[in-house]
This record gives sequence, structure tokens and C-alpha cells, in this order.
Amino acid sequence: MQNLKRTSKLLLSSFLLCALLPACDKKEEKRDDKAAEEKSEADKELEARLAKKRADRAAEAKALEDKANAIKALATLPEEMPKDLEAACDGVATAQDEFMKKHYDGEGLKRWEEAKGTQMGMLKAGCVKAQSIDIAACQANAMNNAPGEYKKDLPDILAACIEKFSAPAEGADPAAPPAQ
Repeated sequence: MQNLKRTSKLLLSSFLLCALLPACDKKEEKRDDKAAEEKSEADKELEARLAKKRADRAAEAKALEDKANAIKALATLPEEMPKDLEAACDGVATAQDEFMKKHYDGEGLKRWEEAKGTQMGMLKAGCVKAQSIDIAACQANAMNNAPGEYKKDLPDILAACIEKFSAPAEGADPAAPPAQ
């Protein structure tokens, strides 16, 4: 009989505990909802700053993408193509010299004049090594048509022509992107 009393008290206690436990949880949920609704002024300012940073990053990414697309648009062949590779590579070197003279002045132009013999020689050697009249003609055309705001993007301008007019390697999948 004594065991029966203990068991009944234990069962009764368990039922009461189960009945009261959800009621306690509901009060805490209500408090959490009120706290979430009442954001502090600092939280609001933080959210505004984060939103502004996200918008700035998105605008910056869009501007970079637009610039990359504009540089790719410069990568076109001229109406009159050079007759041989040597003439095309000479045209690239001349176009680079004209590009630098057109877009730089002062100290930048002075440094170009001092280094142009080496730089133009390297560009011409790379052009001959590439063995592509199309790439050379594209690079010369792109440099001649590049606006002033792209003066620091010369490597990207040259690379856009290489990317656009490079023939895929033998045995390579022509639909595959070029390896970088």
C-alpha cells in the first residue's frame, strides 16, 4: 500500500510538472518577442551602416563588371588588317608608344620615355611568340581606341585581345574556357 501511495504521488507530481512547464515557456516567449520589437537606437544605426556597406559593395562590384565588359568590347579587329606578323607586331609596339604619350604626362611620361625601348621590345617579342596577326591587330586597335579612364588598365586591354583571339590548343575542347 505504501508503494501505491508513492507511485500515485509520483504520477501526480509528473502530471502537474508537465502541465505547468509549457505555461512557463510561454511567458519567456512573450518576453523575447517584446525584446525583439524594441530594438535599441544603436541596433538601428548598425543595421543602417551595414545596409549602406552592402549597397556600396554591390555598386563597386557592378562598376568593376561594367569596366571589364567595356574593356572586352575594345577587343575588336580593325577594318584594315596588317599583311604579315612582323608588321602587326610593329603596329602593337607603335600603338603602345602612342597610348602612353596620349594618356600620360609629366613624371609618368618621363618614366615611359626612359623605359620604352625595353618595354616595346618585350611587347614585340611576346607578339611574335604568340604567332597571331589577329591578336596583334586587336591589341593595336584596342590601345588606339581606349579612352583615358583606362590608362591604368593596359594589361587588361592586351589580355582581352589574347583571350578573345587565342586559338585553343591542339586536342583541347574548343568549348572549354582557356586555362589561366
